[in-house]
Amino acid sequence: MNIGDEVVYNGDYGEFKTGVITAVGSDKDSYDDIKLEDGTFLYKSKKLKKYVPFKEKSLASVYLEITLGPDDYDYILPTN
Repeated sequence: MNIGDEVVYNGDYGEFKTGVITAVGSDKDSYDDIKLEDGTFLYKSKKLKKYVPFKEKSLASVYLEITLGPDDYDYILPTN
């Protein structure tokens, strides 16, 4: 799974939705530069000056922006 990939997921009412992953974000301010590479969420470590994987406990703050249409977006939580 990468940014730009098409995904199918369950909507709020159990319906199937299809969209494209357009962004990755976090509700924690300390993660302002996030990437998704081959299903692994990476953040830019200021200390190490490189991208490193999220720790398991911090993954709960991550969300995906899914584009469904021109002005139609969903924000979903990734699942294992």
